Amino acid sequence: MTRDDLIREYRQHSGSWQAVVGVYALLVGAMLLSGYMMVG
Repeated sequence: MTRDDLIREYRQHSGSWQAVVGVYALLVGAMLLSGYMMVG
């Protein structure tokens, strides 16, 4: 997912901050998970 995709998502959901938080939570979760996979 690129920065442009994030911006597009944000514009689609503008007004509903919960959706934006959800998108960021997914991104952070995916990064942490892949980090643990590499380390483990």
